[in-house]
Amino acid sequence: MIPRDHFKNKIRSLGYSFKSQRKRISLWRKSGSTAVMSVPHTKFLEDEYVKSVLRQAGCTKEEIEAFIASAKS
Repeated sequence: MIPRDHFKNKIRSLGYSFKSQRKRISLWRKSGSTAVMSVPHTKFLEDEYVKSVLRQAGCTKEEIEAFIASAKS
């Protein structure tokens, strides 16, 4: 499980910024693009969700594994 705040910091570093808040999710949009990411309003995020979203955002497998390892330590 990855803390949501740690994940938000990572997607900010990838160029995403907060767009709007809905009832159960927050929408993040990449600057200069139409790419949109939804982040649930839970305290912790599942590892598989984080892997999937970061892969779609353009991170390599090594970057994702390093991020997850740093989030759990």
